[in-house]
Amino acid sequence: MNTLDDMYTRLDTLQAAREAAFSTCMDLVFERHDFYRERLGGLGLKRERFRSLADLSLLPITFKSDYMHAPERFVLCTDGLPLEMRTVWDTMYTTGSSGQPTPFVSTSYDFYNILRLQRNMLQLRGVRQTDVIANLFPLTQAPHGAWIRVLHAAASLNVPVFSALPGNPSQYFTLGNRLDEVIGLIASHRATILWGVPSYVYRVVQRAAELKMDFSAVRLLFVTGEALGDEARLQLLQALQGVGAAKAQISVSYGATEMQGGMVECVAGSGFHNALPAHLMVEVVDPETHLQVPDGQPGWVVLTHLQRRGTVLLRYALGDLSVRTQVACPHCGVVTDRLIKTPQRVDAMLKIKGMLVHPGNVVVQLDAVLGATPFQMGVLAAREGQSLSGDILELRVEAATDDALERELIQTVKDACGVTPIIVFVSAQSLMTSDSSWKARKFVDHRPH
Repeated sequence: MNTLDDMYTRLDTLQAAREAAFSTCMDLVFERHDFYRERLGGLGLKRERFRSLADLSLLPITFKSDYMHAPERFVLCTDGLPLEMRTVWDTMYTTGSSGQPTPFVSTSYDFYNILRLQRNMLQLRGVRQTDVIANLFPLTQAPHGAWIRVLHAAASLNVPVFSALPGNPSQYFTLGNRLDEVIGLIASHRATILWGVPSYVYRVVQRAAELKMDFSAVRLLFVTGEALGDEARLQLLQALQGVGAAKAQISVSYGATEMQGGMVECVAGSGFHNALPAHLMVEVVDPETHLQVPDGQPGWVVLTHLQRRGTVLLRYALGDLSVRTQVACPHCGVVTDRLIKTPQRVDAMLKIKGMLVHPGNVVVQLDAVLGATPFQMGVLAAREGQSLSGDILELRVEAATDDALERELIQTVKDACGVTPIIVFVSAQSLMTSDSSWKARKFVDHRPH
């Protein structure tokens, strides 16, 4: 592994770097941030009240709804700052379920630091100068970080990358490749790293085995955008054996647009490492009090930007539950925020057939049964377009009809939420996303609202 210049081996050194960054950040917030100036003013809080990071807890949690309501109010006014800090380099968009992507603005200064983040992510994952990255993320209707940041990550470490461009996101785009064409590109380029969404990467490897393609050069799979349970990880590893890549390893990332990157594993099971901790601070807070909980206890994952000049978020709830530690990683020795429990989505409870259902819990139970097999839960009105006609809970699975599996799935869903589903077996690739998002959606409420 190369030296990680932005990482730390002592917690006190990291904390000192964060305190210095926080002081500058709060100066800018009180001078130039519309949303937080108004919020802090309404609470009667002045700049001098924020003497250290410990005082950040005075600020209420920022929720995604706050940000989505007026994203322009979260962008610093950069008039008078250096050119790099006032020039917009790019705008990415969140993949939220509202149907309207939310812009996240980065200046040139921010982008330089995004490159540092991406470089550290690759180094933590063990990327070598001789690697060739296959970018298996699809192009999307609105720019999301997944596709384009892979290219930037490769640039940051000076390694080659090619974009396979699977599918077509729009009627105006004509350069997309079919699955077999994607597989041909991987083989011809002798890709050593496959980077994409787990369900799509699994399709690629399965189909490559059917075509008897040689993927023996592949040594790493980078996956993000979907949960990857133990059973799914095992299925992916087993599938790799069928294409000559039996020694390949899987590295999972916990990514977010608001990070412009992700927290990554250095090795499987090591937890998700914050790869730029002097710029991004990750807390875990109590869902009720919104105060930071001691390390090792579960709570909401909350993000604070310490060194940004475009969109700036403080105590921003990412929408997941996890457990944090700042103890040095036993594998790589790095001291940083490290999530040691797979983040679980905090979905809004849904009422289905009169029952309150937590979608995330249902998905976790189905992941344990189906592993990497693609599926989607859907809630539908019994009569299309009629919200009062009653509910149907439908589970669509990309698999051949199997009576025993159907019975197991019915019981799994019923045990998880108390509602009996209808099981529908569908053909391969039937569930590939057709909206503007690059992520597979495993639970969708189709009812009229």
